[in-house]
Amino acid sequence: MKKTTLYAYISFAEKDYVNDFPLEIVTEQLGVQPTTTWRIGDKVNINHSRVRSFTCWKYESETLETLDVDDVLLPILNAFQSKTDTINQLKKKLNLHVKIELVITMIDGYTPGLVISPEFSSFASAINAFIDIDMYVYPFSEPEE
Repeated sequence: MKKTTLYAYISFAEKDYVNDFPLEIVTEQLGVQPTTTWRIGDKVNINHSRVRSFTCWKYESETLETLDVDDVLLPILNAFQSKTDTINQLKKKLNLHVKIELVITMIDGYTPGLVISPEFSSFASAINAFIDIDMYVYPFSEPEE
């Protein structure tokens, strides 16, 4: 039986989504290997002709079956909280914005609590990050009689 899952990520993109930036500088300065990166013009999928419209550096947490958002937000916090000054320097130097995204796939109405800890919200505020919550809600299963 499928269960509700969550994952989170932090991403860096150019503010206007039109200019490329050196991904290797972000990796080097942060001292963190990204989960994925792409550049303007890269194919979204090798089987299709659609291409990326912006450059992005992204670090993603593990996808977990959980109803506790801290399970996926704390790994982001632990990896990046000590790098607040570096993040802000990169944002200024490379004209970047930062987004923190929480992705929820809800199955059968099992809904996670959406509580953001003060420590996490302070971190997000310190780097002036956008916080985005994507929710994918799948239909409820009717019990068999």
